[in-house]
Amino acid sequence: MTDEALELLRDLVRQDTTSGDNAAQASAQELAVSYATAAAGVRVLQRSTTGRPWVLLGTGSGSGALFVCHIDTVPVGSPGLWERAPFSADTDEEYLHGRGSVDMKGGLVAALAALRNAAEAGADAQVLITSDEEIGCRGAAEAAGSLELTPRIVVVPEATQNRVSLGHRGATWLRLAATGKAAHGSTPHLGRNAIQLLAERALGLLGSFPLSTEDYLGEETVNVGTFEGGTATNIVPASAVLTLDVRTVGGGAPAIAWASSLDPAISAEVDLDLPAVRTPGLPDALAGHATAPAATYFTDASALAGSVSGAPIVIWGPGDPREMHAADEKLELESWRAALRNYRELVLSAAR
Repeated sequence: MTDEALELLRDLVRQDTTSGDNAAQASAQELAVSYATAAAGVRVLQRSTTGRPWVLLGTGSGSGALFVCHIDTVPVGSPGLWERAPFSADTDEEYLHGRGSVDMKGGLVAALAALRNAAEAGADAQVLITSDEEIGCRGAAEAAGSLELTPRIVVVPEATQNRVSLGHRGATWLRLAATGKAAHGSTPHLGRNAIQLLAERALGLLGSFPLSTEDYLGEETVNVGTFEGGTATNIVPASAVLTLDVRTVGGGAPAIAWASSLDPAISAEVDLDLPAVRTPGLPDALAGHATAPAATYFTDASALAGSVSGAPIVIWGPGDPREMHAADEKLELESWRAALRNYRELVLSAAR
């Protein structure tokens, strides 16, 4: 099975499934579906009929392990920064190279192989494949409204070097738009500078931004993602937009309240508001496995936590997290093979 799984992984890495391209993501999902359902006992349980593509595969009643995997990747960026072609899927003795190999097609294929293992053993397992995770868990959020899941444990196979992480912070993305008044650059007193307004009333007050801490998830952070405004050097800008990426441990309400109270001329819109994910302790099904700190990134678990009947959620997958979103992304094949073994053991033990 390992050789067949590796060929599927290479085929998936060769596919450009950059977030936002629904057709490409749906096509790659069908490759995954074909591989999984080639095993007797694996079937398509539910799938998207409109909007972003997603599909739920499974065996049995859905009371075993559930793997939550996204098919999309971040953009390649500048191809000149890559030593190998980004979608080459080249392999050598140590690595499989290419965009998405770590984040997270390696974890997806390991989960699909485990699903086939479960079917062969008459065990219960499911794999949910989502889309557009990288731009805010959009596919998982759409799927959540249609799913009633009752797993014993939920695994998100993002890269953790096969150590078990028990959660991650949430994410609140804010869009602050300032409205000013245009004027000639030589008479700025006749206008109101929207860029200056945002700089003074938003950037200048970031020191008062409400940030909390949680013992495992760590400290909340705020990052200025983009700042845009103005049309020409000699015009007082009438509009400007600033975006903030807030990683939260206690929910996005304090951040939203702060942004909404800055100035009557600054509007605040919420582009994304995902809750943190926190499992109190190592689930029994994973007893004896090494643990990891909280993941620094968010996952589809934020969008699905309310749809899994309170099951424990872990982030646990092959590969080095430092490879995620990097040029020359590459997956350690030994780490991937260890995930194949880990997931096989899990689906069998979780079904007992």
